[in-house]
Amino acid sequence: MKELLNLTKRSICAGLLIGCAGFAYSMVGGVVGAFLFSFGLFGVLYGSWALYTGYAGSFVWREVRDWGRLFYILAGNWVGVMALALIVAASSSTAIAQANEVVSRIIADRVSSEWWQILVRAIGTGFIMEIAVRYGHENKWMTVLLGVPVFIVCGLPHCVADIFYYGVDWLTANGSATHYIMPWTFAILGNLIGCNIPRILTVK
Repeated sequence: MKELLNLTKRSICAGLLIGCAGFAYSMVGGVVGAFLFSFGLFGVLYGSWALYTGYAGSFVWREVRDWGRLFYILAGNWVGVMALALIVAASSSTAIAQANEVVSRIIADRVSSEWWQILVRAIGTGFIMEIAVRYGHENKWMTVLLGVPVFIVCGLPHCVADIFYYGVDWLTANGSATHYIMPWTFAILGNLIGCNIPRILTVK
């Protein structure tokens, strides 16, 4: 029970950080905003918090019971990110208007894409995130500093970051939650596949 409580707190904290990073990016946009987003992954690694794409890269080798743990982490991330999205939605209208310019472009891209397009692009995100996290744990921080902006400026879906964009759109622009189900589902799957590619290719 104590371990589960600890995992809950760590996954929610990771979600809050990614939510903060998503908000920073939505306020600034562009390459500068993409670099600011790196704050989220830096914080997760420094705090040893539980992020879905930080754990997904080892799960193909785990026992079946551990898959429940992985998706429990994702659920905790969802809670943390949505809490931040709710805070943003309750903030000043000026900030919301500015954030929605970026958010609306991301949402339009996600909902207009075919499922396989989301899947393939999300695999790219997972691959980049696995490299960033793996070497970030070895204090090779350039992979984090550069890896995160790379997937953002390329428009690659990250299933946890996308929760923030979907949440803000739903809470402030009255977006339909059903529109997010397909792109989010295939982002989750694509990130999982991509996170495991480095391990599959380098397994001995």
